[in-house]
Order: sequence, then C-alpha cells, then structure tokens
Amino acid sequence: MVRLGSGLLVCAVVSVLGQAARADNAPIVDRNYAIDLYDGVAIGNTAMVGMGGTGAALINGTAGALINPSAIAVRLTTDLDSWNWDYHVDALTGKYSSDYDNNGVVTGEDSGASLVTLGFGLRYHDWSGAVTYLSQSAPVSGSTLTASATQWRLIGGFYQPRYDLAIGGGVQFASFGLSDGSTKLFEVSGTGLILGATWLPHQENVRIGGALDFAISGGQVNTSACDPMNCRGYILPNQVASPGRITLGIAYRIGPMAWNQPINNVFRDERALTLAADLVVTGSTANGYGIEAFGMQQLQRSGKTVAVSLRGGAEYEWLPGRLRLRGGTYWEPSRFDGVAGRLHITLGAELAIFEFHLFGLRRLRLAFTGDAASRYRNIGVSIGFWH
Repeated sequence: MVRLGSGLLVCAVVSVLGQAARADNAPIVDRNYAIDLYDGVAIGNTAMVGMGGTGAALINGTAGALINPSAIAVRLTTDLDSWNWDYHVDALTGKYSSDYDNNGVVTGEDSGASLVTLGFGLRYHDWSGAVTYLSQSAPVSGSTLTASATQWRLIGGFYQPRYDLAIGGGVQFASFGLSDGSTKLFEVSGTGLILGATWLPHQENVRIGGALDFAISGGQVNTSACDPMNCRGYILPNQVASPGRITLGIAYRIGPMAWNQPINNVFRDERALTLAADLVVTGSTANGYGIEAFGMQQLQRSGKTVAVSLRGGAEYEWLPGRLRLRGGTYWEPSRFDGVAGRLHITLGAELAIFEFHLFGLRRLRLAFTGDAASRYRNIGVSIGFWH
C-alpha cells in the first residue's frame, strides 16, 4: 500500500534537484525503500510566503484553504452580504536555487521547482465551499528525469457566530510521478482528509488557527510502462511516503479599530500592522529516502526524525487601500542525516491597481514575493482581489 502524506504536492518536487549524491550513499539494489515526500520550505500564496510562511490563522479565502480548510469560512470584516465569492491565482518559481531541498549537495547550477496554484470559492450565509488546485514540476539535474505533482482540494466550511469559530474540512486528491521524456517511470495517487479551525473572538485583535492533514493512502505504485527492477536503468521504489502534518498559528493586528468586527464599507482602508506566527510539525518517515539521490540511483536517508519549523512574519498597510509591505523569517529543518537546517528571509509587496464593478465593487491587485536562504531562491507573483 502506498502511503502519501499531506505535503505531497510541495515536497514531491522539493527533493528533485541534485546533480550528484553524497559519497556515503548506498547504491539501490532492490525495491525495499520509500521516497520521502516533504515540504520544508514556505509554499502557498504570495502573502503567506512574504510573511515567512505563516498563514494558519491569517490567510482567508481559497488561498488560505491551501494550509487551513477553515479559511474559506472566515468572512472578511467588510463582507456583509448574504453571499460572496472568491478566487486566487499564484505562481512561484525556485529555479534559481542550487540546493532546493537542502540535502547538502550543491548542484552548481540553477534548478528548482515551479508551482502554480489557483482556487474558486462561494459563500452563502454561514456556509462555504471551495475547490483549489496546485501543480508543481521540476527537472532532476544531471538526468533527463522530470518530477511532477498535482493536488485538488474539495472543501466545505461553516462559521458558528455563537462561538466565533470557523471550521472546515474536506478531501484532497493528490498524485506524484517521475518521467523520462515522454515515458512515465512511475505514478502514484491517493486521497486523504483535511481538517481545520479558526477562532476569531469578537471585538478582539487576535486570531488562532490550526490544521491537520491526514496521511493519504493510495494504490500501488503504477509501473506499467516498464520493469520496476530496470526502468530506464532505475530500480523503482516500492512505495512513496510522506507523514501527516499539524499546523498551529496565531495572528495579531494593531490598528485604529478592533480587527474582529464588521465594517460597513466596501474596503477596510486603514493603516495597520499585522503580526503572525506558525508552528509546523511534520512526522518521521519509516524507510524514507530522498528523490535527489534516487536520480543518481543511490539512497540518502530522509525523514528519520520529526521536523519542526517555527515561522514568523509581519504585514504593514503603509498606504491604506493601495500598498502593503511584508517581511518574515522561518527555520527550514533538515530532512537528511548530517545536514543542518537553514534560516530563510522573506519579503513581499501588494499593490492595488484599479477598481471595477463585478457583483459589487472590486479592486484588482498585484502581489510579489521573494524567499531567500543559503543555496535557495524563490520568487512569486499573484493577481487577485484586494481584501
């Protein structure tokens, strides 16, 4: 049985980037091993990445649903209508990294994962629903291999005003595969549950959120295109595995009015500072090994211990209704034996472009973000509504 975890989309490509494996790696001689899928870097929309990867208690709508399913049930403070809709489109690229997955091997070239995510959601009174899509791809340096991964999330949410609580849950459909040109070496897919909650105490400036991504159980690795013991020279894994993940977050807003209260205006244009912090805990992986070493037909132990990442960031609305600035930092724990973790610095900006009418007054915005660490570079752009 193939066991895939919550980080399938992000980590599947995160590890696929090396040119040479560590000298002490063992050669692959049989299929008794698992590919460890793990996302140690900040992946999400530009707001989340720009604020150091935080978002469990902060990011609303379909973009927030990428990390916390209850985000679709959290109304904007300016949303007083009986129904509303939301969407997002974001693109990120880490192609300028030389060690994207931090396995300790510097490739000497720019290579990394590219990511596109989008979503659409609807709310009617206190009930919400959304669908999100995330796609990643990356070349395996030094070979003709390409890794690809996709994820669909179908989510339902409900807001309980009596307890100031938003809850959400649903199912995610995920797949991961490695290809050599037009030939797919293997592919695996599966489904799993996702749950989340956000507490927004009325007339207060704090929000607390949490999410749980269950492991995904899928079918056997599909290797119909070739012999799994000699597929274009590769001995394929018996399974692909990634553990579940728990995310806890808190956000605090400093502004002229209390954060968690309705505002009878289309936009909440006021100078304010928002601070956020997340704790991300990812479990270990039994018999897990990295994809980079697999590309060199060797094994590098990955996921032996639990990985803990602490993240923090800030957003300042400098020009109310026009410009927001973001910054943050987070620790990327190592997934590999003998390799230290690394500190990331993130920056971002969001600019309102123009207003238009589409089921009410809307404001189009552009957002940019960057994430830098030792041997790692990630940049992104987004287009959507100003909230």
